[in-house]
Amino acid sequence: MRYLILLAPFVAALIALRMRDRLTAMLVFFVYLSVEGFLKLVANYHPVIHIGVDIVLWIVVAAWVAVALLQRRSRLPHVPFFMLLAFHVVWVVLLVFSPYTASLFVGVASWKVHLSMIPLYFIGYLVAADQDAPRRFMRVLTIFWCGAFAITVLQYVGGPGGLLDLGQPYMSRLAHFHEWRPFGTTALPGGEAVFALVALPFALCLALRGDYSMRNPWIIVTLVGSLVVFFISGGRQVFLGSLIVVLTMLGLQLLRGRGRAAATLVALVVVGGSSWLVVREYLLPEAQQALEEATGIPDIWRERSTVERFETLLEASTYAEARRGGFGMIWDRATAFPFGAGLGRTGSAASALGEQLTQDRLGRMIQERYGFQDNFFAAMLVETGIPGTVLLTTIVVGLGFLALRLARRAPNPQDSAFGAMVTGYVMAILVMSWGSQPLLANPTLPFFWFLVGMASRRLHVMEAEAAPEPAPRSDLLPVSAHD
Repeated sequence: MRYLILLAPFVAALIALRMRDRLTAMLVFFVYLSVEGFLKLVANYHPVIHIGVDIVLWIVVAAWVAVALLQRRSRLPHVPFFMLLAFHVVWVVLLVFSPYTASLFVGVASWKVHLSMIPLYFIGYLVAADQDAPRRFMRVLTIFWCGAFAITVLQYVGGPGGLLDLGQPYMSRLAHFHEWRPFGTTALPGGEAVFALVALPFALCLALRGDYSMRNPWIIVTLVGSLVVFFISGGRQVFLGSLIVVLTMLGLQLLRGRGRAAATLVALVVVGGSSWLVVREYLLPEAQQALEEATGIPDIWRERSTVERFETLLEASTYAEARRGGFGMIWDRATAFPFGAGLGRTGSAASALGEQLTQDRLGRMIQERYGFQDNFFAAMLVETGIPGTVLLTTIVVGLGFLALRLARRAPNPQDSAFGAMVTGYVMAILVMSWGSQPLLANPTLPFFWFLVGMASRRLHVMEAEAAPEPAPRSDLLPVSAHD
């Protein structure tokens, strides 16, 4: 059975290539991304499954590139910030040969973190030529995630017994947490909250676009499912990130005079309060009962809960004490290794290739001192130095401003709502980067590149449609018979 799972990324790639258009192929990719964590645990982190998402994407990209070359269509779309992105890619490639990079293999493996998802930017730009593409993308994924959220809730109320029977990988990951957290379809306890980070804004965006409304049952189910998953997963940071997306999106829509945004905010508050009561009064007691009956689990799981963890968001000390020392961490790394301490020092490459990173004395010193940081900017400085950090941050901020322009200027509510959502997502990514590494990990990284690609194309279409017709040149006017 385990060896059959190794075929999953190849099967997903073949299914994607059989789809009728590029957007549907990308939906297959993102569905695979949503269940990749489960496959990793079942396969006990086999290397093929560990890079499964990369395999799916690059098989699809290679096939599309081959078709384009055969049809003599060899030009890339002219996307915004292309030159900055090219400089960033070249810089990361050159860092493979840095004296601090442990080996050629480690350097190339780190491209999974830095480069492998960038094609999604170009694909998002291509598919969004169709105005309906964002709606189709968000609608299909929210429908799929509702099923994943239902699995997460069932895991929570059923307790850890069923998951622990699946094997040691589940227990080894749960052992690091002080509360019982469900996996959902991911590889981490509470990991389903990362998809709720995207699902909640997707549902609100669909309501604001005018395609649907807050009375649509599927939007209500998605909102409730997302909020419930936040509460039972204990993901405070991604919950706050989702609030940043939602408030940014609704604020930009209110500035455009969209009265629907105010009504949506009121409805969201009602749905949020109701979801909290459902978790507090019904789901939590069921989960506590399952924990009382479970055997072989830490006693602290019976004493603490994710709901209590969420209640600490009302305490000022939670924000005053969280992620201190960020500026000092960044300054330390920028001055110690201005051009980076070698690729592969952080992220998934570091966890998978730890032995190669510590083979010599210098490598052990670097890894002990700089091998872990819960700050994206500090991690980027370790990996790519000041040039790579500045380049990528400039690209991210610049793409956020393009989405903001779409939100403020789009004449139709569909593009305006989508631009507002992408603006909020970029803002949330930047804020969360102070306490985590969302741009160096899945699934936040693939969604970032694809969403900003689509927003950039919608902005290009809007500006092209608004551009005035060029006046005819006088030297090309017909000559009158009287002249």
